[in-house]
Amino acid sequence: MTSSKGDLAHRLRPVVFRLYYLVRRESAQLLTLTQGSVLSELVGRGPSRMSRLSRLERVRMPSMTDVVRRLERLGMVTRRPDPDDGRAVLVEATPEGERFYAEMIAGREAELRARLDRLDPDERAAIDAALPALTKLIADFHRDDPAAELAVLSEGGTDPR
Repeated sequence: MTSSKGDLAHRLRPVVFRLYYLVRRESAQLLTLTQGSVLSELVGRGPSRMSRLSRLERVRMPSMTDVVRRLERLGMVTRRPDPDDGRAVLVEATPEGERFYAEMIAGREAELRARLDRLDPDERAAIDAALPALTKLIADFHRDDPAAELAVLSEGGTDPR
């Protein structure tokens, strides 16, 4: 029997949140959610203006400046003038930032693989069958929010935070 949309939303939200939280908790946490999201965007989409990152994360420019400053101190990003507009700043991931991001994702996927191994084949097949619908659900969020022009499944899954 299919659940009502209200019941499905009520049951899905905590499951998705808890799964993400548990996978994130099991991997090394050097970055905040926002820092991880910004690094993911820069690794996945390339250099970006500070103003765009601020819109994507829905934070004010001073907050984004703090996020980028922290990532710079960690050696994960650099800033440079935008060649198209000298007043603007472009932020880009460094090779160290790209390496860190790749290792973080590999760790999270390894943890998920280990947990998936504990499921029986039918349970794994059910998750596999649900992925297209979940992907479409994520894409719908991005369609509703033009400022969040993130690539769907930028982390080989979803937004990496």
